[in-house]
Amino acid sequence: MELSRKQWVFVVILVLGFIAMGGVAGFIFAATLSFVPAYYYLRSIRNSEKTGKEPWDALKLAFAWGAISGVFLAIIFNGLGISLLLIFLTEDGAVTDDLILILSVVVVAPIVEELVKPIVMFRNTVVRSNIDEVEDGLVYGAACGLGFGATENVLYGLSEEAVTAGYLGILAVVILRTVSSILLHLVATSFTGHGISKYLVEGQPFSIVIKYYILAVLIHAAWNGAAVLSMIYSDDLGGIILLIFSIMLAVGGLEFSKRRIREIDLEGSNIMVNQIRSNEVSKKWGDSSKWDKSGVSTDAVPKEGYRSPTLYSTDDRSKAQNWFANIDWKSAVGTGIFLLFILGDML
Repeated sequence: MELSRKQWVFVVILVLGFIAMGGVAGFIFAATLSFVPAYYYLRSIRNSEKTGKEPWDALKLAFAWGAISGVFLAIIFNGLGISLLLIFLTEDGAVTDDLILILSVVVVAPIVEELVKPIVMFRNTVVRSNIDEVEDGLVYGAACGLGFGATENVLYGLSEEAVTAGYLGILAVVILRTVSSILLHLVATSFTGHGISKYLVEGQPFSIVIKYYILAVLIHAAWNGAAVLSMIYSDDLGGIILLIFSIMLAVGGLEFSKRRIREIDLEGSNIMVNQIRSNEVSKKWGDSSKWDKSGVSTDAVPKEGYRSPTLYSTDDRSKAQNWFANIDWKSAVGTGIFLLFILGDML
């Protein structure tokens, strides 16, 4: 895996900023706590595919994009979005701190972050050429989200409050986010990635990408909204309960993504038309543009394993039966209880 010159510039800027926040030792401590678990999460997601596992070179590119370029772009566009909101709201009247917090965290951040994280799945030739099965989008989307979440964990771990509390403060913040927020990024971006793979592999219209992107934004916004409400309106007990449910949902989301990857992988009925779609996408994004200057086939990384396409299906279940069979009932019940708790806390 090779980083571009721009990415190396971004790395230098981010590292210098982190060192300024928490010192060299603090940065190394926070980065180790953040990126080591992220690697094991990524390995777990990759191993969910039993056949045709994604090559590490392509996964590293997706992870690096989320961790470096995705974070850098999010910082810029989040800042611009919040600034525009402040200008708009100031003209209409008084602006409270709570309103600014809610709009920036629940509206601006999800829209921006879920947009920039999976761009590499279109932009990078190696990553795009390896998306030749529908479940691949879930894997690469998760890789982008994990990279983004790992760097974000370092950022929050080196916040003023955490650094003031010393290494225990950094440890507490990063560990807490490792079992909650980083999994949010994994799950949300895997949805967008799934839409992208449906577009690239199955040849569905680009509107499918937009639909899954909107779903990712809503998941992200709901999570952030719950976190903000717990800070503004909840007492200590309510905040603790909300935190427990958040962690349960995050872990449930991880298991749901892994199960969905396994299910699609084992169905053996993916439409292998990536070459056709890749050529179409290359014309739009690549050959003569600054985004991509090479062909798809030359940079492809071979996958592990091989699976022959299924010639027929013996599944005669109805759509309703398939829908019920694919529901993760534990996560669904947990989500319902979680939402009821939030509603009761607000009332």
